[in-house]
Amino acid sequence: MAKPKRQRSTGIMNKMRDKMPIIIIFLIVAFLGTIIFEWGMNYLGLRGSGDKAIFGKVNGQEINPQEFGVEVNKRIENQKQQSKKNELDDQAIQQIRDQVWNEHVQRILLDEECRKLGVKVTDEEITDWVYKSPETLPEALKKYFVDSTGNFRMDIYESALKDTRPEVKEFWVSVEQYLRETLIQSKLYTIISGAAGLSEGEVLQKYKDENIRANFDFILMDINTLTDTNLNNVSEQELRDYYEKNKNDFKQEEAVKFKYVIFSDAPTLDDSNAVKRDLEDLISDFKAALIDDSTLIKLVNDYSQTPLNQEFQKPNALAQSPFVSNFLFSAKKDEVSNVIIDQDGYHIVKLLDSKEGDETYLNAEHILINFGTDTVAAKKKAEDIFKRAKKGENFGDLAVQVSEDPSAKSNKGDLGWFNKGRMVKEFEEPVFKAGVGDIVGPLKTQFGFHIVKIKGRSSKEFKFADIKKAVTASGTTKSIVRDKATEFFNNVEKGEIMDSLAKTQNVMVSLTPEILKSGTVPGVQSKTLVTFGIENKINKAEGPLKVQGGYGVYQIIEKIPEGFKNYDSIKMTMIKPKVAAEKRFVAMLATANDVKNKITNSDLNTMGTFYPQFKVDKADSVTVSKPNPNIGQDYALSNVIFNMKPGEVSAPIKGLRGYYIIKMKEITAFDQNDYNAKSIDLKKQLITSKQQSIYQEWMTAIQAKANIIDNRDKFQ
Repeated sequence: MAKPKRQRSTGIMNKMRDKMPIIIIFLIVAFLGTIIFEWGMNYLGLRGSGDKAIFGKVNGQEINPQEFGVEVNKRIENQKQQSKKNELDDQAIQQIRDQVWNEHVQRILLDEECRKLGVKVTDEEITDWVYKSPETLPEALKKYFVDSTGNFRMDIYESALKDTRPEVKEFWVSVEQYLRETLIQSKLYTIISGAAGLSEGEVLQKYKDENIRANFDFILMDINTLTDTNLNNVSEQELRDYYEKNKNDFKQEEAVKFKYVIFSDAPTLDDSNAVKRDLEDLISDFKAALIDDSTLIKLVNDYSQTPLNQEFQKPNALAQSPFVSNFLFSAKKDEVSNVIIDQDGYHIVKLLDSKEGDETYLNAEHILINFGTDTVAAKKKAEDIFKRAKKGENFGDLAVQVSEDPSAKSNKGDLGWFNKGRMVKEFEEPVFKAGVGDIVGPLKTQFGFHIVKIKGRSSKEFKFADIKKAVTASGTTKSIVRDKATEFFNNVEKGEIMDSLAKTQNVMVSLTPEILKSGTVPGVQSKTLVTFGIENKINKAEGPLKVQGGYGVYQIIEKIPEGFKNYDSIKMTMIKPKVAAEKRFVAMLATANDVKNKITNSDLNTMGTFYPQFKVDKADSVTVSKPNPNIGQDYALSNVIFNMKPGEVSAPIKGLRGYYIIKMKEITAFDQNDYNAKSIDLKKQLITSKQQSIYQEWMTAIQAKANIIDNRDKFQ
């Protein structure tokens, strides 16, 4: 299906501004944006390993890397507009890339299935939909023809339909393509999910699970409360017997292990300096720019990661930018900072205005001494540091030297600006009573002992402009790192030992866990690497692949055949806990039976004299769908509970955590009339759920059978 061209659409929109009512222009721009977002130049460069390299292929049909990249870029731009951000982080970009890839794969597979099944959409069907049933159109289109109350505006819709200008006709061509794909997918969904069947018993059970409510008392005899350490003693024979008896629980699909190195593509000093220079070049324009003529708004929105916020902001809104906060407290109106290097990026800031607010904020720095294993010694250490600070030692330098707060090395113990409610009570009360310049402590909190210096107190709020840029790796940096990874990979391919090469390159060799055939390698976006590992021999290498944090080179070091997990490798980690749990259940059953025998007159509390360690809890208005939060979803328990009668006391019931004894107090009777009234909606819910499940299983199956080549990792 052809997609609307962004550049061409932009030209059309410029023409239309002078020719069409503003409401129609908005609708068309918005809808085209929605189509771009719904449908799909790689944002990171799309650099391949050679002219003949395949980017992606599905059952022999290639996915074009340039088209993929254009679609990713469109999606990124749309996301920026929606989130009002000038830049997206790497994780958000990767999510978009994955989403576009999955849509490409599914689109190709669905087109194939439509051809096989003869699913088609005629022009007449599209025409009838557009002209005769506009109220049933997809929300992606229809929502742009509603008024402020949410009602569909037929007059606006008909006006757009009747407009004969070329640019409007092109808009409707895009709509036609969108509706055609929507209708084809709807028909395919109907065919695939049409096999969903539903029995009356399923509807009845759904009703009971949601509407039969029980109020009961219960005793839980948790197996983890048993103190007999002998229950943890498990013999080799018991472990072996359990393994053989439950061998199917330890099935192992084919798996592979790799060793690998990652060449980091983190920003370099050159990247940092480049961002700093870019901001320095903007300072003179920043000083001259004004709110009144919108030059300041444009400057910030063009160059900053975040748009201009014209509201007054409280100091705690700058928790991630303490140095920006410090500038604002010392700046004069309209003063512009030099480049500020802060925790969340590089900034240049212009103070537009300030005012007194209704909250008091403190600025403080602190030194933390952890309790460790000797609280008395920790307190003595904190008292000595407090004396040194009181004698005049530089507090920030002291924090770097002795504070056990990990962040102190970088921020010199600076806590930034905070208001009441941000800190724990033991810390907050004394510091808010102190004056500026005071040193308070040692203060004992759950974190340790604190020595605190009050640097400032204020109720100010600020209106300011902030051009903020994060330091990211440049294309040049990434290219250099990729070239290093490529050279490393080539040398491994030639037979050089990865560990020896890694030492010469000052990179660390790491190992993956066992990666199942159906799994993925941590940090790698596609499953191609796992397929490579399954299909190739030990010592074969793959790379360089774009992975989280840089470029990776992987080498197969072990292949695990399909079968059962090795007994020796799992006996302590997997088998022993299960055997020990079984022994605890056996031991607890004897106790549970005795507890039941001690209950008199159906009153669970009468066992308390003999077993004070167990308490009686209450559960009210419990259904199968909404279990008691202290019990959780335990179907073995539910199967007994909802078949009990009022006043009945159960025998010990084996649950997930131990044994329960239940006394049923009340349980609602089945109401045939209520069931009849609700059954129609329940049937709709169940059939919809079944249809979705069938369709999803079908889609998963055709993807599993498809021959998919995914080399995205090699094209960045």
